[in-house]
Amino acid sequence: MRLVPLGFLLVLMLTACSGSAATQAAEAQRLLQVDRAFAASSLDQGTAAAFFANITEDALELPANAAPVQGRKRIRDRLDNLGAQVLDWTPQQAEVSRSLDLGWTWGEWRLYRSAASKEVMARGKYLNVWKRGTDGVWKLAADIGNQLEEVPQESASSS
Repeated sequence: MRLVPLGFLLVLMLTACSGSAATQAAEAQRLLQVDRAFAASSLDQGTAAAFFANITEDALELPANAAPVQGRKRIRDRLDNLGAQVLDWTPQQAEVSRSLDLGWTWGEWRLYRSAASKEVMARGKYLNVWKRGTDGVWKLAADIGNQLEEVPQESASSS
């Protein structure tokens, strides 16, 4: 008789664990979509405005080949210096913590001469750390990037 309640409890625990994993996977897909919308807003609104709307007050930026920048307003001010240049990125993957309040995305970025131009000024990879607020909204907490060297045309065709 005791085996029935114990077996039922075990099934409930396993279901809860798989449900949690499914919820975690679904939230990771949601975060990936958030990062994709963030990238689109950089092209539509400008990079500084997009970042300002999507980062935490105490956000940290670790740009390639530059000193760290901390704080929402400081990051916006640094990005305002891009002028007409615009940052675009392509999110590749997202993961979310079991608690569903922290996550990360990574992808590749390109800096274009302008929103209308596809002339690439620089490119690289990034890793972003996200926090989910009590309101359920994901905000960028840390932006970490590196810059890749451009591959010369001769090397690309000869390999």
